[in-house]
Amino acid sequence: MSILQTIDLKKYYGTEPNITRALNGVNFTVEQGEFVAVVGTSGSGDYVKIRLS
Repeated sequence: MSILQTIDLKKYYGTEPNITRALNGVNFTVEQGEFVAVVGTSGSGDYVKIRLS
């Protein structure tokens, strides 16, 4: 049983033609009982994934 799932998650910043794609088509599932850590370098979008989920 999944307790968290994203399908085709996208997060863009800015406006055309200067759009920054922080996330583009991310699929992510966390099953009950799993332990998951989301890590990344500064500016890689790891915090954005958590906020949007």
